[in-house]
Amino acid sequence: MQIERLTEEYKQALIEINRITVDQLSNASYYIPFTEKEVEASFDGSGKVILYGIMDDGRLAAVSGLFFDVSDLSGELASLGINSAETVEIGGCMTLPDYRNKGYMLALNKELLQVARQKGCTYVVATAHPDNSASNRSLGNAGMERLKVFYRKGDYLRNLYGMKL
Repeated sequence: MQIERLTEEYKQALIEINRITVDQLSNASYYIPFTEKEVEASFDGSGKVILYGIMDDGRLAAVSGLFFDVSDLSGELASLGINSAETVEIGGCMTLPDYRNKGYMLALNKELLQVARQKGCTYVVATAHPDNSASNRSLGNAGMERLKVFYRKGDYLRNLYGMKL
């Protein structure tokens, strides 16, 4: 297992793991898939998204990202007294089926928390479907606290987690 920051050379691997995740999840509502536009934005050099992945024998086994635009969460954050201008989100988390239950997501998210600290962020949030026990457990193990349950983008029931850095 090796953690790497994903660069443009991993774009096709990201598209593939995204497709596999969508196709093979037991509950499709657990994951909000990357759109083509979001994949492009992940590698556009703007610095608004930083993706890390776990490589296993040359294969991208898991992905998680740090998203600096949390505007779609600003209302939820404001209701909790959290300044969205100082907040980043951990998201886009996915692990190939053969690599689940190995702690890969926890390792990635701990790495992303360090990156957020280095970037001077003061607060980090993440979301997970309430029934996705693996995601909820991983976020709790990373030290994040469940703040509330809400509907993201109108249709996706989510637990909102947060952590002061």
